[in-house]
Amino acid sequence: MAGPVSGIAGPLASRGERVHLVPDGAERLAVVRAGSGAPVGRVEVREGLVPGELLIWELCIEREHRGYGAGSEAARLLAGAAKAAGWAGLRARAHPEYGLSVYFWIRMGFRPLHGEGPEGGIWFVREFRG
Repeated sequence: MAGPVSGIAGPLASRGERVHLVPDGAERLAVVRAGSGAPVGRVEVREGLVPGELLIWELCIEREHRGYGAGSEAARLLAGAAKAAGWAGLRARAHPEYGLSVYFWIRMGFRPLHGEGPEGGIWFVREFRG
């Protein structure tokens, strides 16, 4: 997992076909277009609620860049980088005001947890095997 100098975000930097995840602080990554480097969104990560778990507190793509796969690719890149960095699993939140986030996290291979999540939303988890 991340050392004290690089924070949590440092080891999660990754490059995809459409977007890159670029550290932007100890717990934040910028989602930038691969070709232009233009920012299209952000990811906020934190230590999870259980040891070895990475918490995705926010994955947000700016409205004008949605619908082109940037969020899906960012989530896949983040999961791959987290697994490679030694995290045992991921936890993400679906805010109650954003119903599409429920569908999004299920498509990304997460399963919902029973009970209320943060701010009245739902927790989703994904464990890494092998």
